[in-house]
Amino acid sequence: MHALFYCATLLYVMQKAILADQEVHGAVSSLFLVPRGIDRIREGRRLAASLITDNLKEQQLVLRGVHPALMELVPLPGKEKIGIDRVRAVIREGQFTPVQGKRKACLITHAETLTSEAANALLKVLEEPPRDLVFLLLAKYTGDILPTILSRSRVVRLKPPSQEILLAKLTAVGYSEEEGRYLIAVTHNEEELDRFITTREDIATLRTQAKTSTRTAIAEVLATAVISRDPILRHEGILSLLDRLMSGEMELAVVGARILAKVESKAITTLLEDLMHVSFDLVRTNLSVPVSYQDETLISLSARVKIKEILRFSEYIERARQAVEGHSPLEAVLLWLLLAAGRL
Repeated sequence: MHALFYCATLLYVMQKAILADQEVHGAVSSLFLVPRGIDRIREGRRLAASLITDNLKEQQLVLRGVHPALMELVPLPGKEKIGIDRVRAVIREGQFTPVQGKRKACLITHAETLTSEAANALLKVLEEPPRDLVFLLLAKYTGDILPTILSRSRVVRLKPPSQEILLAKLTAVGYSEEEGRYLIAVTHNEEELDRFITTREDIATLRTQAKTSTRTAIAEVLATAVISRDPILRHEGILSLLDRLMSGEMELAVVGARILAKVESKAITTLLEDLMHVSFDLVRTNLSVPVSYQDETLISLSARVKIKEILRFSEYIERARQAVEGHSPLEAVLLWLLLAAGRL
């Protein structure tokens, strides 16, 4: 719940502006660009709540995802993409007047997962929208969205949660400031961070355990660690992977690429994002610019590479992200990137 405090007033103003824009210009779609650190489902439901109803009790139903006027468009279980059938179902449901609330809202928390057919079907309904139906799309980049949908949408760039507010919540639980900044840096979103706010954990011990296990782990175990749901294990695994690749363990690149190619592309995209953040931290450390947390492995890696090499590797990460989203063969893309890491 920690993001609720930082964005409550902002969301209220934003939602009123969206409604005003819809009433004046007929816009029914809003695209929210979501930075790292924001839980898309929670944020999307918050955005939808006051659009659907002014009743606070009913808004709680929206936040829980059970309000009848809220339609959440997500991939079917076992699928990575939103197909055209899912969009058609929403269009059919959207034709009916809401039985509860002032309007219906279709929430697409991962708009980049729309197939081209589904995106084109969505475009058609945006051109001739049902009455009392609005669409909320969340994505990281405008480039992930069909240009014609983008042109018919109000674009809003959400700000990341205030680190100071998050840090205050963590220190209130009993973490030191350094521990708090470390947790903010390694967690992906507020749901992951909530684990540490709900129950205080021994961060030093967890970091030591993660470092020890990943330094000597076989390739299969290390590959699993870098995409783990445990943020500390995931982060320390990435640092260990880079360290061991740079130390000449190139078999990790071959085996790791083969194993990681079998997981969902969404997990690979997240891994690439983590690698990019570590690259930025390496640049900061190399330039003696303070980073949010202290790490001996990060300092060691920074001392072994030049800034221009890190920047080149960052370009490779971005090219890998584009290749993955362009449905290039995962194993080939990952092998190329991991071999590049070994040449740092």
